[in-house]
Amino acid sequence: MTEGHSRPTRCMVVDDERMNREVVIANLRAAGYETVSAEDGQQAWVALDSAPDEFDVIVLDRRMPRMDGMELLAKLKADERLRHIPVIMQTAYASSEDVVEGIKAGVYYYLGKPLDRRLLLSVTAAAIAEHQRFLRLRDDLAKRTSALTLMDTGAFHFRTLAEANTLAVALGRACKRSAHLVVGLSEIFTNAIEHGNLGITFDEKAKLLAEKRWREEVEARLDAPQNHDKQVTVTFQRLPGEVRITVHDEGEGFDWRSYMQLDAVRAFAVHGRGIAMARQLSFDALEYRDPGNEVVCVIRDSVDEVPAAVDTDGTEAPEQAAESTVVTIPDEMHVARRMQCELLPHAVELEDALDRYGYKISGFFETSSALGGDLWGLEPLDDDRFTLWLADFSGHGVTAALNTFRLHTLLAQISTDRDRPAVFLAEVNRRLAGLLPLGQYATMLYGVLDVRTGLFTYAAAAAPGPIVAAPGQAVAVGNGSGLPLGVTRSANYVERTLALPPGAALFLASDALTESPAEDRSKLGPSGVVELVERVMAERGGDVDVDSILAPFLATVKRPLRDDLTAVCCLRPAG
Repeated sequence: MTEGHSRPTRCMVVDDERMNREVVIANLRAAGYETVSAEDGQQAWVALDSAPDEFDVIVLDRRMPRMDGMELLAKLKADERLRHIPVIMQTAYASSEDVVEGIKAGVYYYLGKPLDRRLLLSVTAAAIAEHQRFLRLRDDLAKRTSALTLMDTGAFHFRTLAEANTLAVALGRACKRSAHLVVGLSEIFTNAIEHGNLGITFDEKAKLLAEKRWREEVEARLDAPQNHDKQVTVTFQRLPGEVRITVHDEGEGFDWRSYMQLDAVRAFAVHGRGIAMARQLSFDALEYRDPGNEVVCVIRDSVDEVPAAVDTDGTEAPEQAAESTVVTIPDEMHVARRMQCELLPHAVELEDALDRYGYKISGFFETSSALGGDLWGLEPLDDDRFTLWLADFSGHGVTAALNTFRLHTLLAQISTDRDRPAVFLAEVNRRLAGLLPLGQYATMLYGVLDVRTGLFTYAAAAAPGPIVAAPGQAVAVGNGSGLPLGVTRSANYVERTLALPPGAALFLASDALTESPAEDRSKLGPSGVVELVERVMAERGGDVDVDSILAPFLATVKRPLRDDLTAVCCLRPAG
């Protein structure tokens, strides 16, 4: 039964092969789900269009007559009534490119054929749970639309996590940016309960989460005599131009300064990032007051104005106060872009590569309108070799941006096999597969360039292939195929090589280069990128860099970009 709704949990199964359809239906019904079946996408669309609120998950075959799985998926994601229903795609012949295409189009998870019953049920349960969370949040927001928007001042008290989440939704709705505020307020309220009133330390929470006893311990401490009367007090104040929400707990406080930034040390901890993410992406300012048991969340009416406490170059300039440190930040797009840019190679690293190896390396990064997950990097191996790589996470928004931070830290933690691209990429995949939630993945190309031989040895995970262009020679395009990172722990990768003759340029780019439309709606596509590199190389010879290669594309591409665009050019000296 779907929580908060009177109807049973219902799955739609879409497959043109009767036997496959009946096997899936039998397994889902045995698990207690109601099912509705369709023989192709057209039949499924008619049923979904006529009853958009009746389904919690869709198990969809990819290849079918009339309307195939990808066509139906596109119609679902374009319809506001249906786009939130998770889709599990099934296919017997899934290439890595098919998997990438499906997940990018909105597939929640991919299942292969023949059917793995346990995987089907676990993925279906996870998809339904996520859908139910979405419905609860949507219903909660809808219920709190009027009264609190009229409030100028108010005081609230809560003890439990359930009460905290209820208040977070209510106060989030009282402000303009409710979707972002609900998450940020929930993080701050949870911190006030568990770390403040209940005294659960960072290390204790890590242990409790590992043992799956965190919620049980929270409930036990809430019932303990010494905590039974402790409350979190929240005051709401609407002032000219801003709203201030003050949260006060009855604990002894904590060293909040070390939690205000996204710390690389905690990038792979199971918790500890909530305050930093709330500060960066939910509020215009966060003011913790010593000893740390009171915090003020500031939400300004207009996020387009540059806050007074931000320098004109975009760097943070904390205001000084007698009893508090005020850290004011710009809007979330600026913060996320800056966070990603800080992870990219800086000019001094590119200059060092030129001095050490004689290779000129240049990079380009432009974020999309919705935040993306691109990242690239290089690292010296020895006096003759260095690594060069480019990665692109699925999805957009906070999760994709944070995943780039996680990958950056993960790569630094892997100290072995950095000179063996296929082995190294398999280890990156193994670690990401245990880290990323269902439905998330990354594409990546990782290679080692030997400056003596001019050989670029690389492995790829469903990434656009590398391109080598040399004066007077045909452009060589590498193979970027391979299973995306994070889909399965057991993926293996193929090592390949490309030769860079003297004066040749190695060019890597994310798929935004091929897929971003121009003003006339045309796209470069893979062949267009090759022609672009070839034309610029012919015109400029050994004087190319990433800006000269991208210039013709950037002059016509439609803004804002739909996806992060990242490109890297590595030029071998002609002599």
